[in-house]
Amino acid sequence: LNLSDTEPLKAELVRTIRYLHGKGWAPATSSNYSFREPNHKMYWISKSGIDKQSFADADLMLINSFGIPILETDVRPSAETLLHTLIYEDSTVSCILHTHSIYNTVLSRIYKSNKEIIFSDLELIKALPGVTTHSDTFILPIFQNSQNMNELSEDIRLYRNNNPDMKAFLLSGHGLYSWAESISAAKRHIEAIEFLLECNYKEQIYLNHQNI
Repeated sequence: LNLSDTEPLKAELVRTIRYLHGKGWAPATSSNYSFREPNHKMYWISKSGIDKQSFADADLMLINSFGIPILETDVRPSAETLLHTLIYEDSTVSCILHTHSIYNTVLSRIYKSNKEIIFSDLELIKALPGVTTHSDTFILPIFQNSQNMNELSEDIRLYRNNNPDMKAFLLSGHGLYSWAESISAAKRHIEAIEFLLECNYKEQIYLNHQNI
């Protein structure tokens, strides 16, 4: 294979993974991450079952656009590899990050029947793509979690076809996916959305307390 020099990208993703673990967003070997091999329809994705606190370059594996390992056949990629390959159908996407925070998990259940969380009048939504002012609206869709990745992928694909500007989503009772044109931008999106989710939760707690 004629691959690009991906060592700097691997190192950047590893730093990001350890940072997200340090925030408490990747407990018990959960979460998965990937980046696009430059100029190829191939992707480096986290191997399954790795403790993210000690995650290293060697814990990334190369897959093709069908989620099939290229260089290693005796190691499993993340169980949610098909979600990554679906998102990478958008050629502008270069990195995908997935977190399991308390706030994204709890709120994905609270808003499950709404099928979305709407954020507006918050300064930090300007960290998200397509948002230019705090008065804009950012919609975070919520999908029913499933162990059937083919079925789940089709649900997400259908939504994306009707909402091509989608840049993140929640899986109910599971976690958050977000992506961007670079590792640093994807990290910014994840941080911003996690911040917004925590604000939403704490604001609800405050309002409920005021109504007691």
